[in-house]
Amino acid sequence: MLRPHCDGQPGSADESLTLRLHSAQTRRYLFSDALYIASVSPLNLYSRNAPFSDEHWLLVGSVPAVQLFAFAQRLQQLLSFIILITLAVGFVCSWLISRRLARPVAKLSAEVAAAETDSSAIPHLSTTGIRELDQFSSAFTQLSKDVLDSSTRFLRIMKLASAELGGYELRDDSVYVTDNFFSMLGLAQEQPDPLTPKAFRALMGTLEQRWFYRLSPANNKVFAIPQPDGSTHYITLRVTHILGESASEVGLAEDMTTTVLEQQRIEHERDYDTLTGLYRRRAFDRACEALFQQPEKLGCAALLMMDLDNLKQINDTYGHDWGDQYIRQTGQCFAANTPANTICSRLSGDEFLIFFYGYQDQKQLRAQLELLSAALQRSVSILPNGKQLHISISGGIAWYPTDGHDLLTLKKYADFAMYQVKHSHKGRMCDFDIGSYHQEAYAAQTQQDFERLLQEELVSYHFQPIYSARSGRIAAYEALMRVDLPTLHSPAQVMQLAHETGRLYEIERITVFHSSAIFQRMQAQGLFQSDALLFINSITNVSLTNEDVEEYAQRYPELLKRLVVEITEQEDLDRACLERKRNVPGFSGSFALDDYGSGYSNELNLLELSPRYIKIDISIVRGIDTDRDKQQIVSNIVAYAHARSMQLIAEGIETEAQLRTVIGLGVDLLQGYYLSRPAAVPAPIAPAAQAVIDQLEHQRFDPLGL
Repeated sequence: MLRPHCDGQPGSADESLTLRLHSAQTRRYLFSDALYIASVSPLNLYSRNAPFSDEHWLLVGSVPAVQLFAFAQRLQQLLSFIILITLAVGFVCSWLISRRLARPVAKLSAEVAAAETDSSAIPHLSTTGIRELDQFSSAFTQLSKDVLDSSTRFLRIMKLASAELGGYELRDDSVYVTDNFFSMLGLAQEQPDPLTPKAFRALMGTLEQRWFYRLSPANNKVFAIPQPDGSTHYITLRVTHILGESASEVGLAEDMTTTVLEQQRIEHERDYDTLTGLYRRRAFDRACEALFQQPEKLGCAALLMMDLDNLKQINDTYGHDWGDQYIRQTGQCFAANTPANTICSRLSGDEFLIFFYGYQDQKQLRAQLELLSAALQRSVSILPNGKQLHISISGGIAWYPTDGHDLLTLKKYADFAMYQVKHSHKGRMCDFDIGSYHQEAYAAQTQQDFERLLQEELVSYHFQPIYSARSGRIAAYEALMRVDLPTLHSPAQVMQLAHETGRLYEIERITVFHSSAIFQRMQAQGLFQSDALLFINSITNVSLTNEDVEEYAQRYPELLKRLVVEITEQEDLDRACLERKRNVPGFSGSFALDDYGSGYSNELNLLELSPRYIKIDISIVRGIDTDRDKQQIVSNIVAYAHARSMQLIAEGIETEAQLRTVIGLGVDLLQGYYLSRPAAVPAPIAPAAQAVIDQLEHQRFDPLGL
């Protein structure tokens, strides 16, 4: 509390002024309960040593707070009034604006809600005057129009479509179906009410149990729905599972009756012969293969393969229409005279297959076959000339399981049996014979091996030396064919097949070229005598073409000069063919008459052939050491040949006695097992044979042994 002296209170300078601090921060003071704002500042009036140095003076300035803040208070009141007026105006304006906006928006919302309830109409939305909302309304209207147009087009297309469609959507808690869905599936009378997911699933299970037909190629279920008029509609049900916020199942039912019936027609034409109504080949195979998957149903079974005997004659004589009638009658006879456990098929024009199964034994099945044979014999057609024509058919029977355990084997065996009947006694049915089959199979395999031999030149050659009777030196090699195929083992077989099939030329070419190639390679390797001749067995009445001759001359020019063509004697020598062989350019013209004395020997052949070499047949050489007649024959031919500058070759020498005899008779060359056997690389002359040759040659020059 300050009690300074002043010049009195306001208005009286003599009264003291008491100030009570009201707020230290703002220097507010209370005076006589009136609030003043004062400013107090100390005054230093005296020095420290003055008489009044202990006195302290303050300078106080004050003003009533009411006077000091009057303007601020008036300004504050004015601002408050302005704020209140502004808030009031803003509220009024906001209310007016919101009302102006809310009304068209509410109207627009109501119109959109109304449009949602009527999906068949295009919504007509009012304008609001608000650009953004009007743009939205216009876009919404256009979108609705586009959707409706699309839906309308789709509906028009569906109305034009030939197939009826229905569908459903199944959720966990609800089911939606089109109006025609249950009627399409024949379940309209059983439609549950209410339609719950559980009831719907139960009804679809009933549908599948009753009328499931098959799976489509796309694994969709196809149902055969009977109709009141006795027909059948085929409905395909496609089911799709959709995963989203809530999983659902969507199904589309489509009436595929037309498509299925057309498919059935195509399948029937594919599986059944239009002329006879019997199975075609593929349908027959499918039906039989299904049976072979269940052996317990087969029992004793038989496959009967048949061929009509007179079809070609009927077609040629009366025309194909009558031939078709003949085939049709045969098919009808099969269908009418075979039991239920029989599968009948027409394979081709005049071939049929019948498979009997489910019998206890062959005796029971043969009785059925006899009934069928009797029915065929009773079946008569009246030809245009008035004559009666009985069905004549040749058939082969293969038995299950006696002959085979699978359809392919039974077919092969039945076909073979039918083939045997067709080429022996037509109009019969005979069982398959395994012995005859093996014989025929061997012949067929032989023919196949022969064809391979010709195409691939599957032959090799061994060479047998021909020795000088004076020195034992190798003068020539004879090329001998060797064959090693499953059914062909000898050159004789090859020559027989070549003769029967008219393939002698191919054998001639293979022999000339193949043996020459091997011979030249052996000489180049030093395995054969370098100056030795090559004897090649030639087919008498076959000659190479000019192109062949040119090719040979290019490949083996040196061999032409040392080639000797062996010709086997026969009665019908083709002189022109021999001349073509002799006149080959570059050829020395050396012929060898092989197997002389084997049956057709005569001087006329010798004169016409004019061979350089004559090979005495082994039949004469064998036993010549003891047979005076054979010795005389050889002696005569030696005299004949030497007089004409021909050389004699004794072939087939197998003993020392034979060797001594033929050398003594004057032959020039020697060949036989006693000297050396044929081989890919022949061994040198046997020492015993060489010793005999040396001994006899020494005796010839020194008969007295001096």
